[in-house]
Amino acid sequence: MYLVWNLRYYRSKTVLLYFYNPDEEMMKKLLLGTLVISALFSVTATAENKTAQAYVPVEFSAELDGNEYHFKPETSPQRIVSLSQITTEMLLALDLGDRMVGTAFLEEPIYPPVKAAYDKIPVLAEKWPSYEVFMSVKPDFATGWANSFSKLALEANKIVPEGVAVYVPESMTSPKADVNTYFNDMLKFGEIFGVQETAEKYVAAEKEKLNTVISQIQAYPEKTAFIFDSQDGKPYTFFDGYTSEMLKLISVKNIFAGKNTGKTWAVGNWEDVIMSDPEVIIIPVYKGFRNDDDYDQKVAFIESMPEMQGVKAVKNKNYIKVNLSELVPGPRSIDILPVLAKEIHEKP
Repeated sequence: MYLVWNLRYYRSKTVLLYFYNPDEEMMKKLLLGTLVISALFSVTATAENKTAQAYVPVEFSAELDGNEYHFKPETSPQRIVSLSQITTEMLLALDLGDRMVGTAFLEEPIYPPVKAAYDKIPVLAEKWPSYEVFMSVKPDFATGWANSFSKLALEANKIVPEGVAVYVPESMTSPKADVNTYFNDMLKFGEIFGVQETAEKYVAAEKEKLNTVISQIQAYPEKTAFIFDSQDGKPYTFFDGYTSEMLKLISVKNIFAGKNTGKTWAVGNWEDVIMSDPEVIIIPVYKGFRNDDDYDQKVAFIESMPEMQGVKAVKNKNYIKVNLSELVPGPRSIDILPVLAKEIHEKP
């Protein structure tokens, strides 16, 4: 029996163009084969379509150096530069190291769980890279503190026109931020980079960890604290936002919370510190390019001020040393809570 047939594939549709005089048994075999082939083509086409449609453009905005920028990348960013240690650790916690083409502004040793991934990424600068160095790695996305994209560092109005989208996590800038703001930032990163499932798993695990940590912390009576970051005549300290909210979880009240600056980190004054009479002074330290460890210098400066001698924390030498990265949004800030709680509330 002579048979002429032809199969063609047109946009996932298989068409049997021509049969000539097949017998009944042969027809059954051919039709079965056609159906199998058609199903295979259909599965392949569906997979291709899903791949092509997997990334849904995500809108986000950033207020940088007095201007508001709006972004909506059509494809998932593939060449990321992080200009702060905090955002570097956030991205690495989401396994995005293979997309990172540069980091900068390492202020202390990198978070151990992400160190292996970090070591594979080029360091563009100790502080902020120049425009030329930044653009040399052909970035399509950048993140960091808001001042990373100001006249102090890389001006947004120079890099945004070059096709670089910028996202500054809200938990790093908003005076209303709390731990849920941080979780939302991680989910936003997941959307921007098309790794929603990874981000959701990370957030779920961190929420579970937070619940466990909080359940194990004793119900201490509230203590007041002053966060002494640095000084230039006046103290540079933390006001409202993530850090103050996290301290509340361990019964610690930041004396500058609610001072109506509308900012997170800002300049305060010594008069407020003295009047508030904090029981604890929390001292963030830097072990990167700023200096090896400025804790001793900060303590010496506070104790050299005659007007501070009557403050409870100074009289009792109740100083708490902590890495900056443990006080701000990021993978470390939940881990440090039980340690801080014990040091602040149980210190002799």
